[in-house]
Formats: sequence, structure tokens, C-alpha cells
Amino acid sequence: MIQRLKIAMLATVASAQGIEAQAAQDSTRADSARRLQTVTVSAGRTATTVGGASAVAIDPAELRSSPAPVLDQALRESPFVHVRLNSRGEMELSVRGSDSRQASILIDGVPITLGWDHRADPSLMPITGAERIVIVRGLGSLLNGPNALGGTIEVAHDVNALTAGGSLFGGAGVDEFGSFTGSLGAGRVWTGVGSGALSIRGGMAYRQRDGLSLPSKVSDPTARDGLRTNSDLSETDGFASLRWANSAGRSVGASFSAFDAEKGVPPEENVTSPRLWRYPYHRRTVASLSASSGMFRTPLGFASLTVGAGRNAGKLKIESFESREYLTVVDQELGDEVSGTLRALVTQSLGHATLRLGWTRADVRYTETVGTTAAADYQQILNSTGAEIEAPIGDATNIAGGFVMDRAKTPLTGGRLPGQEPLDKAGWRLGVSHTLNTNWGLHASVSQRSRFPALRELYSGALNRFTPNPDLKPETLLGLEAGVTMNRAFGGNRGTLQLTAFKHTLDDAVVRIRLSNPTRFKRINRDRIESGGAEILGGLAFGANADRAVTVNADALIQSIRIFDITTDDTERHAENNPEARGRVELGVPLPFRLRGFASARHTGTQYCLNGDTGNEDRIQAVTTMDLGVQKTVSVARGPFRWLRTVLSLDNAGDAAVFDQCGLPQPGRTLRLMMTLR
Repeated sequence: MIQRLKIAMLATVASAQGIEAQAAQDSTRADSARRLQTVTVSAGRTATTVGGASAVAIDPAELRSSPAPVLDQALRESPFVHVRLNSRGEMELSVRGSDSRQASILIDGVPITLGWDHRADPSLMPITGAERIVIVRGLGSLLNGPNALGGTIEVAHDVNALTAGGSLFGGAGVDEFGSFTGSLGAGRVWTGVGSGALSIRGGMAYRQRDGLSLPSKVSDPTARDGLRTNSDLSETDGFASLRWANSAGRSVGASFSAFDAEKGVPPEENVTSPRLWRYPYHRRTVASLSASSGMFRTPLGFASLTVGAGRNAGKLKIESFESREYLTVVDQELGDEVSGTLRALVTQSLGHATLRLGWTRADVRYTETVGTTAAADYQQILNSTGAEIEAPIGDATNIAGGFVMDRAKTPLTGGRLPGQEPLDKAGWRLGVSHTLNTNWGLHASVSQRSRFPALRELYSGALNRFTPNPDLKPETLLGLEAGVTMNRAFGGNRGTLQLTAFKHTLDDAVVRIRLSNPTRFKRINRDRIESGGAEILGGLAFGANADRAVTVNADALIQSIRIFDITTDDTERHAENNPEARGRVELGVPLPFRLRGFASARHTGTQYCLNGDTGNEDRIQAVTTMDLGVQKTVSVARGPFRWLRTVLSLDNAGDAAVFDQCGLPQPGRTLRLMMTLR
């Protein structure tokens, strides 16, 4: 059943955090996270705020979805991030009703969403060995580079988290998609190296599945052995990292990660002509270099300089088949992408205030070869220059604000269509946090920023499924949020709560429309999208002993998304593939023999999608699923490992049909066993 493991071709380029990750850390330390204490909602989730915007920090070591999760699995376990499979076989993300191209993903400081399509498939983003994931749901900073307006997801391997000496980590088992997964890695820290410490870490993981399990109530005429048609996967990934740092804040480091995947694309079951695609290969490498000066004295106070560079390169091949037997290839597409990123960040103290200046430049190059036609070269250059200032007001209040200027141009357009004139857009933000007392805190922010269309949106035909539109304009998002955070102990028990209300308005939204004669899709600027709602994140623990306490953790998102067609007197319609209610509640209880049991209920509300055959909306009913599991963690007294955790889980116990979009169901009932060592 398990195919032969492929060897990952990884260069020995070492790691540490890149420049973007360092900038994010500085922003977090200097803003409300310092004034408003972080709140531990569960063992793996911590609520906080960044620049007046709400955020959640995730500990990957606590995830139960996989012994070596990829990013989409981590985000499915995280609150408020909507993850779904699309018809191209890619996972998409949405935060507060945003489009997947509005969320920014950074891995070890490299913004991997700045590319040919301005989004990245998180199901192919390895987080093997990652120490933390920080999800900022609003606009917490203007200095994370261009096109970051609908949430920021930062993944850091953070070799500074290692202690002196060596360590090993690894795992094996079955993940939530039914894939066999194995991982192994190691790290070591040497102190006293040039008055500092040298950290090195590396590892690799492998995933293989024959297919996704088919829910009993879903029809798939070519399914085999209860598995979805063409839903197999084989993937290998790895990373290496190296960093030197001293107590004065000086540091230099590099990181490298890569994956190599082969996968099928499950066909949509609600249309007569679905994509019959496979990816014979999809490879990507992400590398970063960074250096920081540490703090030094200036006439204005103290300052620091951090600089870095990143390279995000990928190659893929798409094959289109004649029938659902996947025997005869009728067309193919080759993609070769290289995105280079340069970044500089200056931090300067101004009395009690802190000023930050940031500059980011991204050069995206893509070569597309469709069928037997000549290769077409595309290029987009993005620049972002911004400034932010943060200052305390008294002992309880902190304010932050900033301004940014973004610019985009497309020098190369494949030689087929005229290029756009350079586009310039300004953005701004204000944030405030206030500590009422040791138990309660408040935060609020307002921001406006734009997203430039990607090269693929402007010029690609996607194997004759789309008509290009080089006249697309930038989208502009105005976002507001306000929230309260509570952390309170009562007796031997404790409770936490974060409640956030938000309101977003997106102008000149890029949407797809259906054309006829011939049937094609086309992207246009047509709509104004207004979304608003509330996010609730909370937890209760009954008992002082965390291992034996009864716990209840819950999160819920309730939102209203209204889409107005501004070309037809504000005709209103539903959002596509974006449920307006989602939530999860989990009960954890101690069991005999030092076991812990878990029961989770996940709710996905009603959603709608555009039918590719009729052009009409299809409605997907709301559904609730149940996951059951038992876990045991054993401390390891000797050797390089600290603990061993074993998880036995029954996912989607009721075998419910949960759809990511019309015709694309999530896996049915899955029984799995996994073990992890840290």
C-alpha cells in the first residue's frame, strides 16, 4: 500500500529566522502583547494581540491532526481560519470572509504568498520542526510586505527555542487525511561560540496516501475501495537551519526548506466537465538569509538594523486527462517560478516611543508553457515602504499607528497582452490596547490597504478555463475590530475568554464570472463586499493539575458577508465557498491509566458556490461532525527525547458529508493512530 519513499534532494543551507520573522517578533514585543498578557486557551493555543489586532499563537508540538503536520492541517486545528480544497487540488485560506489571495503566509521570514498567483497551497507547506505559528486575523503591522491585508500567518522554526545540548524529534502514524506519515529531525546548540551561541537544526518528513476516504452519503462513480477518485498523494519535505546570536542581539543566520510532491486532483462531482488533472511533480524550495546589528546608540536613543533576503522557487507540471480513467493526457502545463525578496527594518527608540521603518521588494518571475506553445515569460515587481510608531500612554494604554506606500508593475506579460501601467496604493493603520486590571484588557484597530492582482489573475488562461483580463485594478480593504480579553482564576480553576467584533469593506473586489460561446470564466472588478461579525475564543480548566483537569475549549465565528454588484444598482448575492457560521467545542477528561480522552464537535454553517454548468448558486447545507480520541503522554527520563505521545482518534465519527465547495467533500470516517517524540 505504501509506495517507495522518495529521497529529498536538499542542499545543506543552514537556517534561522529570516528578516520577516524577526520583524514580526519585534512588533509583538513592542505592542500590546507586552501590555496585555497573553492568554493560554489550551495547551496548544494562546490568545494575544499585535498592534491592536487580535492574534493566536499555535504550538505545533500540541497538534493532534498528524505526527508531522503540513500547514493546512495546523490551520484546520486553529480557530477562525477557514481551510478548503478547490477544484485545482489546492487548499485555500480565508480569514474573516477574505479571499485566499488576501492572506499572507511567511515561513522563516520569507513571504511565500508573493508569487505567480499571490497565494500558496498550505497543504504543500511543510512545518516539520516548527516551533510556533502566529495567526494575526487583522492587519497587525504594515511592515510585512505588500499584499498583506486579510490576515497574516507566520511560521518560525525558531532555533533560539533550543537549549544547550542536543535534541531529537520524530513521529509516525496516520494523519487526518488517511496518509501514512513519518518524520525525523534533530537540533543542537553550542554555547560560547564567539561570545554567543550557535544553533543548528534539521529534519525531514514523508507522507503517502492512496486516496481520501469517501463519505457514505457522497456519490463518486469511479471511486475504488471507498477512496475518492484521483485523490492520492506522495510528498517528501525537509528543512535545515543555522543561526548564531549573542546576548547583545547581534545575529546572523540562514534557513532552507523544500518539498517534492506528486498528487492527483479529485474531480468535482457536481459538474459535467470537471478538471481531470494530476500533478506529476510539484517542487518548491524556500531559503532565507538574515542578519541583525543588535541595539546600538544613536543621537535619538537606541536603534537596530535587520536585513535579509529570501528566495522562493518552484516547479510544477499539470496534466489534463481525457476521462476519469486518467490514462490519456490531452493537455499539459509547465510552471517555473522564482520569487526573490529583499527586506530591511530599522527600529529606533524615541523616548518611550518606538519608531520602525521597513522596506520590502519582491521580484516575481514565472515561465509558463501550455501544451506545445512556446514558453511565455512573466514578471511582476512589488515594492513596499512603510513606517510605524508605537507609544505608551500612561501605564495601562498603548497606541500604534503607521503609513505605507505600495507599488506594483508588470514588465513581462508573456508577449501576448499589453502590460499594466505601474500602480501605486497607500495604506494606513491605527491600533490601541488598554489593560483594565490583571484580569481584563481591551484592544481595537482600524486599517486600510490594497492588494495588487497577481500575474495569474491578469494573464493566465488556466488550460483554456479562463479568459485573461490585464485591466484588473487593485482591491482595497477597510478593516475595523475591537475586542476584550479575560484571564481569571477562581479557586483551583481558571477561565479565559477573548471576544472580538470586526467589520470589513472590500472595494473593487476581484470576482469570477461565467462567459459562454465558448464557456470560460473571467475575473473582473465588480463587487463591494461587506463582512462583519464576532469571534469568540475561550477555555475552562477545572482542577489545578493540568494533566488531570477537566477542560472545555471552544471557538466560534459568526459573520455576515454581503456582496453587492456595483454594476447593477447594488444587486446582492451570497459569498462563494464561505460559511457564515463555524465553530468547535472540545471536552477533555482524565481517564484511568494516565490517559486523556477528547470529544470534539465541529460545525460548518450553510454556504453557497457557483455551479460551473449553470452559472447559478448551489446551496450546501450546514453540518456538524464529531471527533473522538484518547491520548497518553509519557515522560522520557533518559536519552535525547523529553516525552512520547500516543494518540488514537476516530475522525468524523458519524461519516458526515462536509463539503469544502460544491462537489468536493472532506474525508469521511477515519480511524488513525499516531506517535510523536520530542
